Amino acid sequence: MTTSLVVKNTFICAIGGEDPSPLSCRMRKAWTETTASRCANDEVVAPSAWTEGCGVSAAPVAPVCERVCLEDGAQDLRRAIAAGGRAVALNVLEELAGHICQVAMSLHGGPVLEDIVGLVAAGEAAPITRELLSQADRIGTNAHSAAVLCRLLEHASNEAHVEALFDAVLAGDVAVLCCHKFGYEVAVSIMSNGAARHQRAVAVAMFADEQRFARHRFASLVIAQSLLFRPVAECTKLASCFLLGNPGLASLACHKFGKAVVRTLLDDARFKPQVVGLLVAAGKKVAKDRFGRALLVEAGLALEGGLPAAASLVIAGA
Repeated sequence: MTTSLVVKNTFICAIGGEDPSPLSCRMRKAWTETTASRCANDEVVAPSAWTEGCGVSAAPVAPVCERVCLEDGAQDLRRAIAAGGRAVALNVLEELAGHICQVAMSLHGGPVLEDIVGLVAAGEAAPITRELLSQADRIGTNAHSAAVLCRLLEHASNEAHVEALFDAVLAGDVAVLCCHKFGYEVAVSIMSNGAARHQRAVAVAMFADEQRFARHRFASLVIAQSLLFRPVAECTKLASCFLLGNPGLASLACHKFGKAVVRTLLDDARFKPQVVGLLVAAGKKVAKDRFGRALLVEAGLALEGGLPAAASLVIAGA
């Protein structure tokens, strides 16, 4: 009897030598012993890579570490943490020891760490910051770990271990961080909740070219936050760069992203008279531009008879 070979569902089967086996709905399909997880920038990471970059030797992956980067597993963990509170959060954190870097930079693992940071005491979050230090040059610009950094600032900004982590994060180019689509969120959080020396570092970086950064899609939001809270003296000096008779303010008001900076200055009672005076001096230039016109309407400076009524009051000293 002759035997022929047929490729069937990627398996090579011998046909003719024996009767074909009947199909069974219970038969398990091909599978692998190793479970791959979606981690670090949504790339598939093998278990042997869990400990890379965290300063520890490779070890067998614990069950929690297998589940935390999977959507279903992460949701189960978050529900357990919400129900069990601080005690469960500490248990999960202990299970994740040695894998914090990869978990923080994963799509589903990052939110789990955020929940843990929100529940444990400020000092108990130290294991997270210690491991993140080894990836300080990357975590600020990662979509998922950037959110973890923001939570750390919200809940433990005064802790020495958190300040040490942000010393490392800001050791690189701060301007690059402020212009990054995820990094700017970290910079904004620093201006709201960070240590004074870190706020000063961000403000000084914006001084380098405040007009360009004020027109940047992301850096403009960092400048606006700096002007809103003015946590350090450098932020007030930054505001002065846009005033003092600077005709560039009118051009900034007509820019898609720059108008956020001008709006923040208008909301500050100390700067509003100067800002309005500069906008009025620009005359029709601002009123004719779609972004400038929208800004005037938002600020209650809608044109009436060629001159904003509110602007007239400000100029008159009312």
